[in-house]
Amino acid sequence: MKKLLIFLIVLSISLVSYAETKPFIVGMELEYPPFETIDENGNPTGASVAIAEALGKKLGREVVIENTSYPGLIPALYSGKIDAIISSMTINEERARRVDFSDPYTTAQLVMLAHKDSEVMSPADLNNPKVVIANKTGTIGALWARTYAPKARVRNFDKESQGVLDVAQGKSDVIIYDPLAVARYHAKYPDTTRTIMEPLPNVNGWGIAIRKGQPELLEKINQFIAEAKVDGTFDRIRDTYLKEKAEEFEKETGLKFFF
Repeated sequence: MKKLLIFLIVLSISLVSYAETKPFIVGMELEYPPFETIDENGNPTGASVAIAEALGKKLGREVVIENTSYPGLIPALYSGKIDAIISSMTINEERARRVDFSDPYTTAQLVMLAHKDSEVMSPADLNNPKVVIANKTGTIGALWARTYAPKARVRNFDKESQGVLDVAQGKSDVIIYDPLAVARYHAKYPDTTRTIMEPLPNVNGWGIAIRKGQPELLEKINQFIAEAKVDGTFDRIRDTYLKEKAEEFEKETGLKFFF
């Protein structure tokens, strides 16, 4: 019995040690520069990748980035394929029933790219059966539309570029997305689109998502976020990956950049 007890104690210590030293696998969709993208050599890069690497140092674990389609991120977390999601994911009530979110590490806003002839002028115009909203499947824009504009008709797309093209061609009135993407796509389709930079209501910041039932990990992540906001970590990430985009964004929109 004594030998069995010693064996179980050693096994327990070994399992804890393995859990703390195995790679920390972070899921993100590498199609959203400058936050999540791929460099010229095919390697993950961007502000979210830098956040993941800084978090890995805090946890004392090597970070591996797993490129995952946005709708597949939460299922990948559930299945254990990844340990966390850092993919510009907005905290909301529906998602929070399925995952545990960290404290927000950014503010966040949703605005609209509209077809030039659309009658939509503000968020108040969206909940109308005459309005067609294009959405990228699984995004906060899609969840927002379902919750706050249930009367509108919705067209869902696997890629945001498909939804944007739908708006540019006049098949949809608007696509709901973050201000950075909206400004970028308006620049691509200046003759057929316009921006509506009035923020949609009831939108929270971005958070890091993990599986439920890991309070110690969640506490460590929240500690990391709190420290990164004051010790220069986020400032360095902003200056490295976002400074030019932030200045351009603030000049064009008049809004404060959200990171």
